[in-house]
Amino acid sequence: MGNKISKTPKKSISLPSTNTQEDSDFRYIEGRRYHNVENVKYPLPNDDEELDRLHQQHFLLRYVWQRNFGAPVKHILNQDGTKVLDVGCGAGSWIFEMASNYPNTQFTGLDISPIQPSEIKPKNVNFVIANVLNTLPFENDTFDYIFQRLLFIALPKDSWPVVINELTRVLKPGGYLELMEINPIPFQLGPVSSQLFIAVEKMLQLRDLDPQIPYKLRSYFEQQGNLENVTEEKNRLLFGPETGKLGQAAIENTRLGLFHAKPSLLEVIKISSEEYDNNLDIIAKELHEFDSYSDSYCVYARKK
Repeated sequence: MGNKISKTPKKSISLPSTNTQEDSDFRYIEGRRYHNVENVKYPLPNDDEELDRLHQQHFLLRYVWQRNFGAPVKHILNQDGTKVLDVGCGAGSWIFEMASNYPNTQFTGLDISPIQPSEIKPKNVNFVIANVLNTLPFENDTFDYIFQRLLFIALPKDSWPVVINELTRVLKPGGYLELMEINPIPFQLGPVSSQLFIAVEKMLQLRDLDPQIPYKLRSYFEQQGNLENVTEEKNRLLFGPETGKLGQAAIENTRLGLFHAKPSLLEVIKISSEEYDNNLDIIAKELHEFDSYSDSYCVYARKK
């Protein structure tokens, strides 16, 4: 791919927006609220139930990794005037916690839907409603640090190099880009779990999403051409009996994610709604009993 950084953003960009919610921002299916952005692949709802799961997921990942970020940016975050971009900020869990820890830094959260709780927004946080698949509404060399997490479920398979290139464009020279992804298909599965996660993989593939993206991030960074000191770190999200409360939290988050993706998965797995719900209880037990686990990868690099 090489260095393909454009010099100026295109004119057809999304403008910074508040997160005032309007009916036109969402669509509703069987009582669940979803984004209303055309051609977006994301299969999960964005209502309060799912936002609660995303909050739980944030704390789960923070505990697994024992940190909120891996790139060597702590000294940058403590400087006045530092600018940070959180791409696909969702419910705002990461950005709210980071903004509290680093009050001298200005944080910008970007998402396709206005679902962030503006009434409790820290003073050093603002939100922009935009699609990372389009040209970002920022000038070149705007941010000191860019963070993106778990967008395997939103970005089409072939778009990753383009997205990484665009994130690099708005990153300042000397700044850091960090992406963290997880393989949504656990290893060491039981029989019922195997069948459902085969359906998960098929559902993602039908939406042109890539569950194998964690294993490709480093290569994409290295191919970009304007990133250096590429670092890859691996961790595991464990579900087995030796993990105690952490494993139970991981299992519950997975079960809720599968429950919230139920409409999309039922189109693939072709079982009744009742059987699906019963299988979720079995899967929760199997993840524990079979000592299942998922790979997660964090890749970060410095812009030249």
